[in-house]
Amino acid sequence: MIVERNLIQEDLAEATGSCSRTIGRIERGERNPSLEMAIRLAHYLNMGVEEIFKLDDDTSCQKKTEE
Repeated sequence: MIVERNLIQEDLAEATGSCSRTIGRIERGERNPSLEMAIRLAHYLNMGVEEIFKLDDDTSCQKKTEE
């Protein structure tokens, strides 16, 4: 999505009041965004939150059983 829109992590970080490292971690799935962050990203990208973030039920279940 970032490549398609010719954006860089710094653009998203500035628009959401975050830092580019946080945006990178969210992109790689290493961190889940807060609700506020998800809404800010969606607003900036003019998209719905559910268009940007999708739940992967298999992964969620796997994480729970591994803990």
